Amino acid sequence: MRKKRRKEGSSTLRCDMSFTNPAFLQIGIDMALLAAVIFLLWRVNVALKNPLIKSNKDTLKEFKTIIRESQAASDAFLKTIEQSRQAFKQMAMELEIKEQRVKALLDGSGGASGEATGTQKRYDDVVKMIARGMSRDQAAKATGFTEAEIGLILDLYRVKQETD
Repeated sequence: MRKKRRKEGSSTLRCDMSFTNPAFLQIGIDMALLAAVIFLLWRVNVALKNPLIKSNKDTLKEFKTIIRESQAASDAFLKTIEQSRQAFKQMAMELEIKEQRVKALLDGSGGASGEATGTQKRYDDVVKMIARGMSRDQAAKATGFTEAEIGLILDLYRVKQETD
């Protein structure tokens, strides 16, 4: 075996250049990691330059089509809701008018004074027309009441006759 000699006063050390030396092993690992990082950065750069492939473009196109169809359907739905709201508003107004007529009928049938007011005279005319043999439809056309109102007037008249 050879002995290593060291010169006195000299600070040079001999290093063993084998791969079993930890310093060389660490440098080799660091180089492999550097190569892996460079490869990954290259792949990311390529992916960023061409982000949308054909299938993604088709998917995006389909998604935009679905959004347009959805917007058209929601616009039609809102239009239908507005039409329904207008129809309900009209029905509410007609119902209020009919309610006022029914209240007037009820107030006129319970009058204790016995005097025939203008409305009461119209009600009496309806009863007379029906008594003469006119149909409810004919009486409704002659007086301006609806057939339902004619029926209500006749029912109130019968109740009044039964209680008297």
